[in-house]
Amino acid sequence: MTYFPETCWCPRVRALLRLTVLSALALALSFAGVSRVSASDEGVSRDAPALLPMPRQVEWGRRAVSVDRVKVVFPEQVGDALKFARLKDEVAELLERNGVEASEDAEQLLMFRFGNVAVPNQWRGQSREAYRLVVEDRGVSITANDVAGMYYGLQTLRQLMVNREGQTTVAACKVYDYPAFKIRGFMHDVGRNFQSLEQLKMQIDTFAAYKINTFHFHVTEYHGWRLESKIYPELQRIDTFTRKPGKYYTQQEFKDLVDYCWARNITVIPEFDTPGHSDAFRKALGIKTMKDPKAKEAMVRLFDELCSLVPKEKMPYIHVGTDEASKPEERVNADYLPALHEVIQRNGRDVIGWVHGMHIKGDTKQIQQTWASSKPLPKLRHIDSRANYLNYLQALNFATRVHFQQPCSVPHGDETNLGGILCYWPDTKVDDEKQALLNSPVLSAVVGYSEAVWRGVPKDQPEYWCKIPPRGTSEFKRYAHFEERLIEQRERFQKGKPFLALRTHNVDWRLLGPVADGEVEALERGEIRDRYDGYAWSAPVQGAALHLRHFFKFPSHLKSFPKGKDVVWANTFVFSPVDQEVDAWIGFNTVAASGYKGKETIPAQGDWDGNPACNIWINGERVDPPVWESTAQGMEHALTNEIYSARPPTKIRLKKGWNPVLVKAARSYKWCFAFKPIHVDAAGNITEVDGLKFSSSPSR
Repeated sequence: MTYFPETCWCPRVRALLRLTVLSALALALSFAGVSRVSASDEGVSRDAPALLPMPRQVEWGRRAVSVDRVKVVFPEQVGDALKFARLKDEVAELLERNGVEASEDAEQLLMFRFGNVAVPNQWRGQSREAYRLVVEDRGVSITANDVAGMYYGLQTLRQLMVNREGQTTVAACKVYDYPAFKIRGFMHDVGRNFQSLEQLKMQIDTFAAYKINTFHFHVTEYHGWRLESKIYPELQRIDTFTRKPGKYYTQQEFKDLVDYCWARNITVIPEFDTPGHSDAFRKALGIKTMKDPKAKEAMVRLFDELCSLVPKEKMPYIHVGTDEASKPEERVNADYLPALHEVIQRNGRDVIGWVHGMHIKGDTKQIQQTWASSKPLPKLRHIDSRANYLNYLQALNFATRVHFQQPCSVPHGDETNLGGILCYWPDTKVDDEKQALLNSPVLSAVVGYSEAVWRGVPKDQPEYWCKIPPRGTSEFKRYAHFEERLIEQRERFQKGKPFLALRTHNVDWRLLGPVADGEVEALERGEIRDRYDGYAWSAPVQGAALHLRHFFKFPSHLKSFPKGKDVVWANTFVFSPVDQEVDAWIGFNTVAASGYKGKETIPAQGDWDGNPACNIWINGERVDPPVWESTAQGMEHALTNEIYSARPPTKIRLKKGWNPVLVKAARSYKWCFAFKPIHVDAAGNITEVDGLKFSSSPSR
């Protein structure tokens, strides 16, 4: 994909640039169904490359093993032909990409075999995905209890294999690995904003390589019923859609997508959200209120039809929604929800529903999926999606959340705590589906989240959900190591994709405030000092996007918010080895993909934010904000260039040596700011600018 290669202030040219950027995502989409991507192993350790998710146990050998020809050996008997065929295809692709010949007379082996791989049996089925991997001079062996374990062993082998300087090696090691949680998922809301199968498949391929095993497919919303029905074709009538009219998936496309996922060891969980979010459903069937008996009858038949499309072994879960049924026309009779549960369970499926949401009193069969700040109900199995909302995460601050937040608030799963699903709810209209992957860090966040649900998080640490731990602490070292591993994945496997991830733990700031606007006159004049009369800078803090007060009230950089004290000053120094102009991501109080919240407003032209006090200076010169393209706000007004990762980067001038950066961050619903110099290559891949250093101290 290509990200805006240059800043242009002419609105017409900027619009053309936006079209170029979004259409260039076709580069990533062209890899749907294919594992090969342009990759770079330059600088990757042959002996111990970065792994993500990190396996349970890794014992490194002394030196990497060179490979150029291998004999591939598969077991004769497998349980699932579709999964086994995909395994063989990915083995062939891996060898081809790394220049390794598959030959029957090769001395080295790549052997897949069934064998007993013990697991702690924390939940039923845990052993299916376990594997052992051994790399030694005579080759590679992957032992597993099931073809799923072989597939996950292959994904680890993919990261162990390094192709550099004309030589392919595999790191010598012994790996023992199994998952912490049964459900390790991601969710797309295609009801609000339709995504093509090509875009979905590109993401599925990406996530399968990181041991994600669940795709929660939210296919109905206010704006459209996106799955074809043969018994109620009215649901596909053009006038029932308020976004992307006529865009839906045929039943055959749905079945093919389930198989596509299944081959990659991903289970699809389809969701018909009811009785709330049912505008399109009611309009199509001429139903005024969900209390109408016709509503229950239709939904029962629709769930029955859904179950008929795919065998229960491939689609064991059906999601009934039940959240936010707050409108009078969305209220139902007491027999409504039991009828839905009955038809789904009669088809041999488990029912999943949201909490907060409707629940049958006394029922213990439903699986609850928690969201927002809801607490799980007792005696129900639990999938955790609390605070795991991609639409509220930025490209420069998502990694702390996925690294320090503990799924289900437990270190590993059990029969009650099933795992987690990272959800993407782009409530606001998206005109081009590709922009959805630029507004929010979808690919990079789910890849990062894979470690939390595969390996588990030892301790829940909400104090670091939205900020990087202090430098020098063990938590900082752990986080920095995680971020470096994520960046190595970007460089090796994510070229040509909208993989929004940058190194942020090396950016140091000092903060002053909160103070009133105009209170520190020297700073208003741009004077950067170590001390001001009556005011002091904070100890250094780290990050490229800093939350001064988090909108979900997570612990942030400010501990108190006195009335009238609405400004925080931030200062860093950037060292550049040469005079140069570089691109930068800059943002204030960044609007979420869910749209404007609280009292957020479109910035006036010439301002950085709806709060005009927000500002940034480099070397004493103000950095001009973008020319804002949106003229109206609201869920039905598509986001344009509000979010820094989906607009042309800002050009900044750096002198040789140290460059002072001064930020004035003013209060808003989201009180935060973002600053990070970036490099955009000819193919549009975004990386760090070589040679830059950051310091919070003027003495450096």
